[in-house]
Amino acid sequence: MKPAPDFSVILDVFRRNGEPCRVPFFELFADDEIMEEVMGYKLAKVEEDSDRYFDQLVGFYDEMGYDYVPFYQAPRFPTPDYIHGEDTATYRRESRKWMNEKGGPIKTMKDLQESDWPKPEEAVDFDLFRKLGDHLPEGMKVVGGASGGPFEHSSFLMGVENLSMAVYEDPELVNTLNEKIGNVLVGAAKIISSMECVGAYCFGDDLGYKTSTIFSPRHLRRLVFPWYKEIASVAHANGKPFVLHSCGNLTTVMDDIIDAGVNAKHSFEDQIMPVPEVKRRWGKRISILGGIDVDFLCHASVEQVRSRTLETLEQCAPGGGYALGTGNTVANYIPVKNYLAMLEAGNEFNSR
Repeated sequence: MKPAPDFSVILDVFRRNGEPCRVPFFELFADDEIMEEVMGYKLAKVEEDSDRYFDQLVGFYDEMGYDYVPFYQAPRFPTPDYIHGEDTATYRRESRKWMNEKGGPIKTMKDLQESDWPKPEEAVDFDLFRKLGDHLPEGMKVVGGASGGPFEHSSFLMGVENLSMAVYEDPELVNTLNEKIGNVLVGAAKIISSMECVGAYCFGDDLGYKTSTIFSPRHLRRLVFPWYKEIASVAHANGKPFVLHSCGNLTTVMDDIIDAGVNAKHSFEDQIMPVPEVKRRWGKRISILGGIDVDFLCHASVEQVRSRTLETLEQCAPGGGYALGTGNTVANYIPVKNYLAMLEAGNEFNSR
């Protein structure tokens, strides 16, 4: 039996306000193909029929037992270079795209100066957040924001290889680009986190690989974490927590992330550190979200998922500050039966 939505439950998790009445569910988002497979309908396009899309979006997250609806809008930065290829996932889309690691639209200061950059108040379609708020049932809020963080956008626009070299060879370009991106992200956060329908501010900013951060902690401390601190301050000034999704091995910078004011951290992988160990190590200083490993969810049986989920909850739920979910996102290559088994195990645990 799924509970009625109650955002205060997951808000207590974000703020580490003791042990909540139940362990809520958290995802950065679920892929459209997963939602369509679960619900049995084709999702509308938000840009074509926003009312229908929001009804469907809210319907999925409400039906699955979440206390919020995730929603993000990409800032209107210059368009990155994408590499397109075939999607071989279980629930396929027409094609899959990846960022071009070797380059992007910004190569020189001239490229940066001649590109169109949005004003913060024009960075995204803010009215879509308000409209989504009109579709929420009692008890639900929006968790989201302007998608992508300062590191991701810099690496998207320059390509991570070029960015890595430019940090040393053209620091003025990197600093100027970083400043443009950061100011837009802070401005967008001010507007979105001030909305009544938004319960927490959140974005993804993948900083690491399996073994380490992509950039050295020294560069992240100069280029990235000061923006986290500003965005956290903006969210907190509006009474909202700041939730960060970031992949990779961030062991060397977790203290920096916590010190920047991030309230909750999402994205964990078994090969880096199983989520019970993450909770033991940092759970008294920052909330821990998700952690049921995506690779495991792709290959395990339903019973294995149930067992693993219950074991994780037994270790992570005590003391609060934990929400159940995948280690990354509900990607379209995760079998739906395993995703549902994870949620069902969560409801089983909560009913004890």
